[in-house]
Amino acid sequence: MKFKALMIIPAAGALAACGTDGESGDGSSNENTEAIEVTDASGEKVTLDEAPEDIVSLIPSNTEIVYELGALDRIEARTDADTYPEEVTDIESVGSGLEPNIEEIIAMDPDVVLAHASSGIEDSLSQVEEAGIPVVTVPDAQSFDAVYDSIELIGSTIGEEKEAAEVIDGMKEDVSDVKEATEEADADRQVYVEAGASPDLYTAGSGTFIDEMLAAVHAENAAGELEGWSMVSEEEIIDASPDIILTTYPTEEEPLETIASREGWGTLPAVENEEVYALSSDKVSRPGPRLTEGLEEMAERIHPDAMAER
Repeated sequence: MKFKALMIIPAAGALAACGTDGESGDGSSNENTEAIEVTDASGEKVTLDEAPEDIVSLIPSNTEIVYELGALDRIEARTDADTYPEEVTDIESVGSGLEPNIEEIIAMDPDVVLAHASSGIEDSLSQVEEAGIPVVTVPDAQSFDAVYDSIELIGSTIGEEKEAAEVIDGMKEDVSDVKEATEEADADRQVYVEAGASPDLYTAGSGTFIDEMLAAVHAENAAGELEGWSMVSEEEIIDASPDIILTTYPTEEEPLETIASREGWGTLPAVENEEVYALSSDKVSRPGPRLTEGLEEMAERIHPDAMAER
């Protein structure tokens, strides 16, 4: 079938809403008292006198990476969207990642602010820099390799290079395990991933985590001919006739019941065979260490027998 890309949106889950859980360290591993210099996503070189003790994180994925590096106790403030790990909710919030309280951040006078390239708040952050507070902008990663780069950047910024390398190695091993487990599975199954509910249906095309994940678990992205996150029509999905439907947005109803109730969707193979599943949204949208958990969950939904045998 032919999809028409009606509009492109960013991976909003990275702001709203991937590995093993890390420990919220006590900072004892931070022994770096030498100056640190990194080049961030903006291309700017940022210099810190020493590894930061007080960090403000402006996106959930940055916070999750810091946690996996064993330095959650060094986060002084986070955003409202930060929900993992559970204890992060005890940390003070500076508001939305799109509209953080800049005055409050400046008053905190942290050692560094970990921003994100997807937020579009460069003008606001310039006020933070003018106040003498270093800002490190983490890339808007849309692939596993880019996530590894983000983890490496944050690890270098906070003086946890060794821990960052270990997290990256662990993620690569997890991805390799899933690829190997699903290697002989049926790779022709068409999978439609719904990232936004009706009436505005959004799906993931090429150049997204979802598309890379589907390829990794040896499945066909029903919207693979699109680029990025795109709006599609109900007619296009019906024409695509997917074998499996995965949803990545929170819903109080069972996804099968929700999707089967739509006019014309009841005859889709995914609905007739009851292969409509909800994925953990944060694990497949936040560009951090838990992405590999999302990958495993996706593989278990698409190829349950292959994953059970590994």
